[in-house]
Parts: sequence; structure tokens; C-alpha cells
Amino acid sequence: MSITYRTATVADAALLADLGARTFTATFGHLYSSANLAIFLDNHTQERWAAALAGDATVRLAEVNGVAIGYARIGPLTFAVERGGRTAAQLYQLYVDAPWHGSGIAATLLDWSATTAREQGAADLWLSVFVDNPRARRFYARAGFVEVMPYTFMVGDHADEDIICRLALDVRTEAAA
Repeated sequence: MSITYRTATVADAALLADLGARTFTATFGHLYSSANLAIFLDNHTQERWAAALAGDATVRLAEVNGVAIGYARIGPLTFAVERGGRTAAQLYQLYVDAPWHGSGIAATLLDWSATTAREQGAADLWLSVFVDNPRARRFYARAGFVEVMPYTFMVGDHADEDIICRLALDVRTEAAA
């Protein structure tokens, strides 16, 4: 089976709504009450994805035989961070279905995210990562991201402790699988 990659369009909103909700729930759903999870998943409706894709979001899909198995979403920086006058983009999500972990898809999507942000004029790429996700933290550190500051990530009324990280795009790095 070969993995293919393509840029998502508004026509992919339903697909991304399903994939986004499914991968978030598989990864983190056990941490939250059903009420808080439902509130958070309102961010993954078809309508919200369509609006994001019609707006300033850029999304890359990974597929096998036409079935979406991962994605990365970048857009304008929304974190309240000191940018030092540098232009910036944000990696909002990068998820890969569990059966495909370790296949290199995440590294390919992260490399695309950095390259695309750079091509769009960003000098830095920012993201947040859950403090209790050591696998993701190691992955981003290997790719050159530096942990900058704590960040409160809300899932309904549940506050998670995340860490905001920055990658300087004017320094070439390679994501490691």
C-alpha cells in the first residue's frame, strides 16, 4: 500500500470532521468526561472544517487507497507569545491514525508543515503539546522545536497543561520518525 499526500479542500470538510474527531478521541478521549469531550468535538464539525478550509487554514491529508489516515493543519499564529518581530505560523493539529504510527507519516506531515509555513512567509512555526504526551514531545524536540512556555488547553471546562513550542524556520531541520 502506498501512502499519498494532498492538500485538502472545502470538499474534504466531512472527511476532516470525522478524522479529526476520531483521532483526538482515540488519543485523548479517555482523559475527559463525555460532556467535556462533546463540547471539544464541536470544533470538529463539518461546518467548522469547511469554514477553516475556506479561510486561512491549510491542511495536508495522508491517504491510503483513498482513505484518510492522517492530517496536519497550519494557519496564523493565535498564541499570545513574544515573537521578537518575527513572522509566524501555527501548527494547530497533526494526527495520524494509531495503526499508522511509526510509519513516517507524522514526520512527512511535519516537514510539509514547516516547508509550507516557510513558503507562506513565516520565520517561526509554533505549536502546543500536552505535557503528558512524551512521545509527541520527543518527536517535536527531534524536529528542532524548543519548549518555550506553559499553556492552558481547554477541553470543555477541563484545563490541560500544554507546552508552547517554537521552531525557527530559517534553520533547516529534519523531522525524525
